[in-house]
Amino acid sequence: MEKKAKKAKYLFILFIIILWIVAIFKLYPIIKEFKEGKSDSSKHDVNIKAKPKKENSKEEIFFKKYAESLYSTYYDILNVSVYDYIPDDEDYGSNEKFYFVSIEKKLKFNSVYQLPFVAGMKKAVENFKDSKNALRQYNKRTTELKKYIGKKQIENNIFKITFTEKNNFENIKIEIATYHTKIDAFSLRSPDSEVLMQNGFDFIKYHVKTNSKKIDYNNAAAVGYSNKYTSNPLNLSSDISVWNPEYKIYDNDCANFVSQCIYAGGISPTAAWYPESLIWIRTGSPRYENSGVTTYMQKNNLFYATNYSAASEGGFICLTKESHVVFITSNDSITILFNGHTNDRKQVSFPHLNNSEAIYLSPNN
Repeated sequence: MEKKAKKAKYLFILFIIILWIVAIFKLYPIIKEFKEGKSDSSKHDVNIKAKPKKENSKEEIFFKKYAESLYSTYYDILNVSVYDYIPDDEDYGSNEKFYFVSIEKKLKFNSVYQLPFVAGMKKAVENFKDSKNALRQYNKRTTELKKYIGKKQIENNIFKITFTEKNNFENIKIEIATYHTKIDAFSLRSPDSEVLMQNGFDFIKYHVKTNSKKIDYNNAAAVGYSNKYTSNPLNLSSDISVWNPEYKIYDNDCANFVSQCIYAGGISPTAAWYPESLIWIRTGSPRYENSGVTTYMQKNNLFYATNYSAASEGGFICLTKESHVVFITSNDSITILFNGHTNDRKQVSFPHLNNSEAIYLSPNN
């Protein structure tokens, strides 16, 4: 009897050991992935890499109020973090300072159908009730926008402050320093609902009149690639350590990066558009006669020009005055977030520029 009890005890211990071994083998890949992800984020995530200004500092108080002035019509502002930013690619005066600002916000709408852009689309669908393409685009874009309802969004930006009195946030000039060309930071402000509704109506109207062949393009895969191979270095214009080493690096790498993202989304290279070709690495901005990614994608009906609110994530933007392109990673119809190279940017908010200043390109899928 005693021998049987000992045997049962040993068998039980052996059973527990086997269970532990099985658990370790199953958990190991998960633990490894978590550690690698944590390591990557700590290396390149601004929230880990640097400490923000102290809570209730004059900088934080100012930018919280400024975020409210920009977004309070459509968003609840949940948190604002402010970091010192020291650009390495330009000179600036003693009365000028740069700040990297991360804003956490959430749409105030409880349903996607409350978005002014969606309301404008619905009005157009009712107006063009015999168009199957109108209804298809309405359903497609509405489905894309549903994921933003109730979701916290984090957007980043770089602001340049010009002080009239040192470190006094009264009577200042505030500009977006996302690009070399500085523009008034108030261009980030959300437009009136009537403008957003008109954008929705015009988006559907375009698709009623245009019925080009749809492409096979994976927006999420393109965005995932974009997020993997750029960052927000606080005191550098770029951090090539996170760029994809399989591609050649250029001093002006913006179009090279956007082309990579599009390729990751499933658009196959051709005899004209392929890595290191001129069309791959040039912007194709109307500012120049040279062809590039912007002109190529439109001429081949792979991407089409639309308005700010209608551009889907996985699309891109050409800044015509700067001959610069950036990749769209998010668009809730009110605010576009983008990634880019040359000046490395990740999840940065894009200003509301008119069609003479920016071309908003959406995948034709």
